[in-house]
Amino acid sequence: MTLTARCSLLLVLLLGACAPHPVAPPTATESAAHPLSGQIWDVRARHRITLQQLEQRLGRARYALLGEVHDNPEHHRLRRELIAALLRDGHRPAIVMEQFDRDHQAALLRAQREPAPTPESLKIAGQLNERGWHWPFYEPIIRIALDHRLPVSAANLSRADAFRVSTAGAAAVLGPTTVRDLRLDQPLPDVTRRRLEQIIDEGHCRKAPPEILPGIVAAQRARDALMAQALQTHATAVLIAGNGHVRRDFGVPHYLAHYPQGDNVAVVGFLEVSSTRNMPGDYYHADSPEYDYIVFTRRNPRPDPCQDIRFKPR
Repeated sequence: MTLTARCSLLLVLLLGACAPHPVAPPTATESAAHPLSGQIWDVRARHRITLQQLEQRLGRARYALLGEVHDNPEHHRLRRELIAALLRDGHRPAIVMEQFDRDHQAALLRAQREPAPTPESLKIAGQLNERGWHWPFYEPIIRIALDHRLPVSAANLSRADAFRVSTAGAAAVLGPTTVRDLRLDQPLPDVTRRRLEQIIDEGHCRKAPPEILPGIVAAQRARDALMAQALQTHATAVLIAGNGHVRRDFGVPHYLAHYPQGDNVAVVGFLEVSSTRNMPGDYYHADSPEYDYIVFTRRNPRPDPCQDIRFKPR
């Protein structure tokens, strides 16, 4: 199978590229003028909160899960500000990142133990894939971590291992014991599974062969479970990952809840506004909210990811 599309969900799962839903982008002026742009929404309380209130609530959580649309620079800037606020309030969380594969964790630790580590030295040690991740977006977060001597940890499954999970199953890659420990042997609730399958199908513009979708679901679940495992090794941590990974229904919080204090989590989705959705409730399921808080931003202009997507036999 060959896929040519810059922002498909498959690339996010197996490579780590951007994957916003296929929506025709509004102009920057239209997006900035959206009534929700720049607002922060407390999903469970169903009212707006200030940035300072969000900072305080993140400080009360053991784990702060900060999502992103990978190619939106505003999301990266805001997350760095939230980390800076945690530091000002005396917190010292580890920074756990989707952008580094767990295969390179040992090298990442060695780089941080050097006398004068730099973001560039961590990028090299962690073998960050600059084809999939825009380094200038992540460098400021790594810099603030190094300036304050915060641990930086790898959380992701490698592209090669994710592909193997999608074709051979998680047990073939991680081993049956790890699969059991991560609870990947337990199926998702039916409603949650159908929602994940629908999102994956939509993320492929409904063009992906149905037979490959279960494998992509398996890869997504393995990534989320391993990110949860990486988080729980720290007394307190911030996760830097895509919005799809931090979701409460099938993402990292689903697996993190099985660890001690794993339910002490604050989940923030950074969502781009849409001209067809003007109310906060248009962006989440009221019966089972995906996020605790939503930060609404303007949409980053980008080509339609569905325009050139195509699949070929392997």
